[in-house]
Amino acid sequence: MKIISPLVWIITSLTPLSALAEDAKFSFLKTVSIQDLNTILDAERRDFIKNEKFEDGYRLPAASKSKNPVDIYTVHYTTTIPKRNNERIKVSGLLALPKLDKRSPLPLIAYQHGTVYDRYGVPSYAFKTKTPSPHNHLPESYENRYMVALFGGDGYAVMAADYVGFGDDAKNNEAYLIKSVSAQASLDLYREVNKFLAQQRIGTSNFFLGGWSQGGINTTGFLEQLELQGVNVKAAFTVASPNDPLASVHANLFHPLKTDDEFIGPMLGQLAFSCETYEAQPGLAKESLNPTYYEKMKSVYERSYGYQPGDPYALFQMMKDWQDVSSVTFLKDALRTPAAFVNSAFGRCLAGNATYRQEFKTDLRMYYGNRDIYIRPRVARLAYDYNLALNATQLAESEVKIIPVFVKGGTHRLTFITGSVDAKSWMDSLR
Repeated sequence: MKIISPLVWIITSLTPLSALAEDAKFSFLKTVSIQDLNTILDAERRDFIKNEKFEDGYRLPAASKSKNPVDIYTVHYTTTIPKRNNERIKVSGLLALPKLDKRSPLPLIAYQHGTVYDRYGVPSYAFKTKTPSPHNHLPESYENRYMVALFGGDGYAVMAADYVGFGDDAKNNEAYLIKSVSAQASLDLYREVNKFLAQQRIGTSNFFLGGWSQGGINTTGFLEQLELQGVNVKAAFTVASPNDPLASVHANLFHPLKTDDEFIGPMLGQLAFSCETYEAQPGLAKESLNPTYYEKMKSVYERSYGYQPGDPYALFQMMKDWQDVSSVTFLKDALRTPAAFVNSAFGRCLAGNATYRQEFKTDLRMYYGNRDIYIRPRVARLAYDYNLALNATQLAESEVKIIPVFVKGGTHRLTFITGSVDAKSWMDSLR
């Protein structure tokens, strides 16, 4: 007898099958073989970390092995922009279903991807060889192929939203670290995936979440909404999550380190224009950014830089030109003190997009590394420390659902590999 999850059962009971997923289109793309999945987990993984140095005692996990092929579907569905009067827009994503003799019920994991600069380096294009762009999108989409191989190749259903402004929604600009937008896109995809699975008579057992880097903060933003709406999540993990955009940016601006990442200029532009576009803050970018860099930052946000728009080599050249620019110089003079920045419209927008000021009831592991040039350890641990404060009892350390997991010698990418493998083992024990 097939077991249908409660949410799917409600949908199946109330909605005729002919009407299911009528707003979303699930298109079968291909079946990925066990051999190809193992190539992703081994040879492609080696290429992904080829420039990483194994230092400070870092130990690379053994390459995982897939157990089953995976069917890949692209998804086109509708989401809304909460702070633009719930404006409806069409977006895209991915659903990967394991090919099994019996695939009901399945554990389902929602993966939130990291920052990409190619508009097509996203889940729905991760298994496509061509895009509307002339650039090679596959290097940036590796994390998505890896998660499909790691989880989908071992019997999990995997869903992943492309985010607003990416994939087949490339006509819109991105909502970088704007949690209401990214959480809504993931929530709407989750609803459509459940409808589609019900239509296919596939039940779900346990629901999991995971995300890396920007996808980490989007994971906890998604979790906030799921817990608010009473959706049960069995467990979640994040890797190298910024957690608090204001704290992360403040550290880069006012307490820079030689080891900080080189993306501070483009990142500030992405954040300022995202706040302006998706938080109903007209003029915020112009009020916040140094006019010397304003147009180039805007071109990064719009992906219009370069001889061919979005050319990654043009972006790298831009960052090289900015490498000797003090981080705070990217801001207007009036915002170049901590107090002025924090109390500006820009600072308030960043503060409002933190994703941990809610006591999580879901078991959550948060992985971070000491050699990560993007996410400092204290920022990565901030959600744990804050949830301890929300509890503030002698039993807080045992009762708080967040477990920070330190990856010794972990760079941004190495922490992703270690964290995802460890989280997979943990979730296997719960599925």
